[in-house]
Amino acid sequence: MSTQAPATSPVRVWTIAGLLVGAVGLVLQKLGGITMPVVPPGLIILVVAAGLMLNPKWRWATIVAVLAGLAELGGFFGSNAASWLTRSDEIVAMGGSWVRLIGITTATVAGALAIRAAYSKSAKAVHA
Repeated sequence: MSTQAPATSPVRVWTIAGLLVGAVGLVLQKLGGITMPVVPPGLIILVVAAGLMLNPKWRWATIVAVLAGLAELGGFFGSNAASWLTRSDEIVAMGGSWVRLIGITTATVAGALAIRAAYSKSAKAVHA
């Protein structure tokens, strides 16, 4: 049985990293000329969710992180930001779009795995 602290579990670290990479992608998109608010709401959502994940006692923060990732994925495809994935004439915006997509996808998948791990451990502890 692993004695690794929840804050340093690989899926938790990947979730935090994915959220922060997604935030960097948003900044790159903004710098690349994609029209968005001065402070994009998605940037705030991703950074806050990553910050919440830093407290290992808050298992619910992982749920917030997954919801943030899903909201960003919805926003990414719903706002037509995906069209920037192939626009090589705007290299910074295109690169930012790829960074954002990779980050939020990583955060969402890793977060789902972290939720599964966190709640299956608690269920095993209750039945033990």
